[in-house]
Amino acid sequence: MPGTNTKVLIVGGGLAGLVLAILLERGGIDYLILEQSVLIRPYGSLIVISSLVLPLMEQLGVLEEIERASLPFGGITLLRGDQSVVGKIVCDGRNGGLDYKQRYGHYDQCLLRPDLYNILLSRIPKDRLKLGKRFVNFQHTLHPETGAEQVMVRCSDGTYYRGDILVGADGASSAVRQSLYRQMKDEGSLPKADQEEHQYRHVSLIGVTNPLTAKKHPDLKENFSHFKVILNKNSPYMCWFMPLAGSRYSWLVSRSLDVPVTSSSGNADFADWGPDATDEMSKAIRNLPGPDGGTMGEILDNTDRQTVSRVILEERFFRTWYGGRTVLVGDACHKSVPFTGKGASESMLDAVVLASLLYDLPSFSNTDDLHEAFRNYHHIRSPVAKYVVDSSSQFGSLLTKEGWTGELVRRIGLGIATTGWIARPQVDKAYYNRIQASFLPPVPERGTVPGRPHVVASRGVVEKDRTKEAYYDHARVDEFFAAPLST
Repeated sequence: MPGTNTKVLIVGGGLAGLVLAILLERGGIDYLILEQSVLIRPYGSLIVISSLVLPLMEQLGVLEEIERASLPFGGITLLRGDQSVVGKIVCDGRNGGLDYKQRYGHYDQCLLRPDLYNILLSRIPKDRLKLGKRFVNFQHTLHPETGAEQVMVRCSDGTYYRGDILVGADGASSAVRQSLYRQMKDEGSLPKADQEEHQYRHVSLIGVTNPLTAKKHPDLKENFSHFKVILNKNSPYMCWFMPLAGSRYSWLVSRSLDVPVTSSSGNADFADWGPDATDEMSKAIRNLPGPDGGTMGEILDNTDRQTVSRVILEERFFRTWYGGRTVLVGDACHKSVPFTGKGASESMLDAVVLASLLYDLPSFSNTDDLHEAFRNYHHIRSPVAKYVVDSSSQFGSLLTKEGWTGELVRRIGLGIATTGWIARPQVDKAYYNRIQASFLPPVPERGTVPGRPHVVASRGVVEKDRTKEAYYDHARVDEFFAAPLST
């Protein structure tokens, strides 16, 4: 079983894996993506690309495409079920609030996940992405010719792949992480905190409407995406309505679980999936208030059934991000609930830090050098990722806290967030880590608040953009590959 040989094996074709692949492509580092799905079909929900990563997107040559497919994020209005306002978070400078573009160079951008995937996939040669490759396990081995240390991945279809580095970019339920942790547990080197089961705290229904009339939904004619969040006093459900380009809403209806569940708990919220569970939850929320005086039923009726998904949301920060020649990125090592919209961007920041460190390595054969790069990656990224996981959890608790104390906390918290001079230092801190790739030509700082100082790779900057070469044949979302899946 010799297997296919490469430098970096990326398990998972999600956002972290795709951004890492583009960076490696630009840096001239050999790689291969192994994706378990037989076609690329991300959830059709909204994704917020933070201004933290928009300088990186400009470096990669995709910023203009992202902005064309997006609406800039204007802020959040928190409402009661009767449409009265609890408070606001302002991001577009209105009414004395912070103007994120002025301070940080860009507004956050709101777009559909499939649109973002298509933009990123356009920069990746199709032969660098293998579909239908479900990861089973890995083992450390020696190269059959050189005797150098390597990692070998086994897939469920019986194929094997060898690489110098294995990157687990396969999401919150990461099979790479589970395989790595089993090995570390057997060796006695896995912290107890990382041996605990996932806890799931929220059940949500998500979807995207068909185009709606701006007359009935005036938010949809705005040049910004202003989110509305409705808290329903006599219902456990919280409703999010997020305008998209094309006069559509991306929506999310979520409820907190009274007791967190695990995959082994036998709780019905975890066990019941598929169309029946989705339909049952859809019926339960039909009479909830909609974004503009209507009902959630009207939103559901204007949403194609195939775009509706029932998901269970977890939050988890892992202490262990690497072991041997294996390293984790994104949700595989830090998963936050989506209420602050930072999870996807933090995954991309993982990718750029890891790629920059790998680029400066003279080779991948020296395990000590590799571990030093992994340690630096963890040192740079883990404190920030933990802060995002914790702050997302705290914001979710702020929204869902019941009773008069919850109302008071929300009014105070959102009052502080709306007051520019009070909120400014905390937001400045959150938007400090605007990291760019060290080996690509830097883009200028456009905001009035400086970001993290740019570091130039010791090996110098790559000027040529290989991802724009016309001969590339790239994949697209929802595209079936006509040829048999190759090994």
